[in-house]
Amino acid sequence: SLLLALDLVIAMPISWWPLISDYNRFARSSRDSWAGTTAGYTIANTVFYMLGAGLMALGIASGQLNFLAVIGLLGLGAFPLLIILVDETDNAFANVYSTAVSIQNLAPKRRQLGFIVAATLIAMGGAALLWSRGEGIGGSYEWFLFLVGGLFVPLLGVVIADSFVVRRGTYAAEEFFEGARPWRWSAVASWIPGAALYFVIVVFALPVGATLPSFGLAAGLQVVFSRLESSLTRPTSAASGGDP
Repeated sequence: SLLLALDLVIAMPISWWPLISDYNRFARSSRDSWAGTTAGYTIANTVFYMLGAGLMALGIASGQLNFLAVIGLLGLGAFPLLIILVDETDNAFANVYSTAVSIQNLAPKRRQLGFIVAATLIAMGGAALLWSRGEGIGGSYEWFLFLVGGLFVPLLGVVIADSFVVRRGTYAAEEFFEGARPWRWSAVASWIPGAALYFVIVVFALPVGATLPSFGLAAGLQVVFSRLESSLTRPTSAASGGDP
């Protein structure tokens, strides 16, 4: 269906949003961070999707649907492949670095270098194994995109709900430094059902599309569970020294 096709389109740009904070945290102001992220996302994704649509149209018009053969019709030689190589190398660096940053959030006393080396070796080993078996992650590239969407769409729902509804943009500085809780059960409990719903919709090819239902479920659960968590951890008046 059209909505399931849109899930594939949405999965690619949304897969990069968890990495944004690893880089735009160095911005001089929140305004610069927002402007750079918005412009980068909008320009880059618009250009790449237009190129993809153009190549697809050229392939259909020429009767050639092999991607490499279609590039060959442009008469640019190996230049497009060189661009792809540079782009994928840059992607690999970004993925490895952000993996190390994410793991270090769980173990802040460990050196980041060790996580970078470990992530690189694991990724290279996994890629070599898949290449030797002639396979891709999750099977075809289409299913790889669904896998990415299923993991990151509900995660985005959790973050958006927590930032704009639950916390309303107010976070204490100590929540981001050593000694802070490495994870919150409310976020995990909201993310898992959202991811499960996404995969159910995709596997059974339901015409409603997976992105919006998964996002909405995860966001709604985050609001509910966060309020429940707050009520369970809020000190009573007696415990806090007030009137019984």
